[in-house]
Amino acid sequence: MTDETFNNNCLRHPNVPSNLRCGRCGDLICPQCMIQSPVGARCPDCAIIGQAPIFRANSRELTTTIILSAVSALVFGTAYALIVWLLWNLPFNFQIGNVVASLIVGLAGAPVGDFVRRAGKYKLDHRLRYIAAFTMFLAWLIGINIATLLGLPGGLFTNIIALIGLAIGVYIAMNRVRP
Repeated sequence: MTDETFNNNCLRHPNVPSNLRCGRCGDLICPQCMIQSPVGARCPDCAIIGQAPIFRANSRELTTTIILSAVSALVFGTAYALIVWLLWNLPFNFQIGNVVASLIVGLAGAPVGDFVRRAGKYKLDHRLRYIAAFTMFLAWLIGINIATLLGLPGGLFTNIIALIGLAIGVYIAMNRVRP
């Protein structure tokens, strides 16, 4: 038997020896071109096929999720501004400061992410994570504008501590929609 009979080189990288095969089509692949999927290693051609349609949101579902998320950002932003305003104006002259305001926006990431996950019909689409992040950011912007109209100082929402709280809220919202 010749060496050509047992040529175990990657089809896309002929100089790289490999014994790894695509789990779908059986082509030889190397670690450079291998794409790991939930059901095993795939060649780039088979990985393009992607997720089953039942897990991926179609354009209508994605548009509906974006619209519902924008409306929810208005609700979450208004609630955020009202809670901060209420705590700021307590009769005990309690000035909540930056830490509590950033804690509130950070904790808001969980319900925002849950809402986007439900609005997206629990699909395992990675694009829903970006919608959750944008919804959280939009809620924060709306909260700033409403709180400013209510008479709260704008610096309460735009300092480094508040931005850290926003980053935590975005992170939590995105991970609640994790595929």
